Amino acid sequence: MKVGEAICAARQRAGYTQEQLAAKVFVTRQAVSRWERGDSEPSIDMRKLLASVLDMPVVDLLDLPDAPACQCCGTPFDVPNMPYGTNADGTQNPDYCGWCYQNGEFTSNGLDDLIERNVPFLMEATGYSQEEAVSFMGAVMPTLKRWRNVENHNRSANAKRSTFYVCPTCGNVVWSMGEAVVGCCGNTLEPLAARANDRVLTATVDAVDGRQRVWIDHPMTKEDHLSFIAAVGDDLVRIKRLYPEQEARAEFPLFGPCKLFAYGASCGMVRL
Repeated sequence: MKVGEAICAARQRAGYTQEQLAAKVFVTRQAVSRWERGDSEPSIDMRKLLASVLDMPVVDLLDLPDAPACQCCGTPFDVPNMPYGTNADGTQNPDYCGWCYQNGEFTSNGLDDLIERNVPFLMEATGYSQEEAVSFMGAVMPTLKRWRNVENHNRSANAKRSTFYVCPTCGNVVWSMGEAVVGCCGNTLEPLAARANDRVLTATVDAVDGRQRVWIDHPMTKEDHLSFIAAVGDDLVRIKRLYPEQEARAEFPLFGPCKLFAYGASCGMVRL
């Protein structure tokens, strides 16, 4: 099924009009109409958002080939000169290609290594940018036999590795996708370690009209206030900066499963 047809069918199953779906993914009705007619296609990241909103597997929106594919790298076996993998006894393995599986052993060290190795080939074959190729592989590979139930720790593909820093002198908030050497006001900043919200903060979280809303019951005085609320997903991060005497509220686009964090000088970093 073409991408546009899949979007249309899923939208109708969900009971949404084109206008309603457009509002949930922050585009115009005309954009949804163009996708469904096949006049244009959504980006890889937009397909992930559509899959989340429409409650469907993202691979259903990736227009993958029907041919059998390697269950490690996802390359179709009908690619010219594509070899099959070999078992330890030298027999052919029908699930994996020869680039991924040789003599009963996988050739990559893990998902990180494989994505980094294959991104240039996907870019050449599809015309994707590096970011699009990483996003595509980050969506497809966890569905393959070798990687099912294996968490993706690829630094460039998974924003869940996000690390936050706060300067104790000026209060500057710094975000990095993974740990880094960070300095501010002459201080070398240490990464914030999140702790469970064991009655540390009282938070209310809900989702309305395609947006996730967070409200925290906190005094927000100059002496004791929260500095930020953050939403961290697979490939998207949102940070709401907070100041004294404000309400501790934040609103984020609903872009799929994510973790929510809040930070204050007195409570530290808390996972909500």
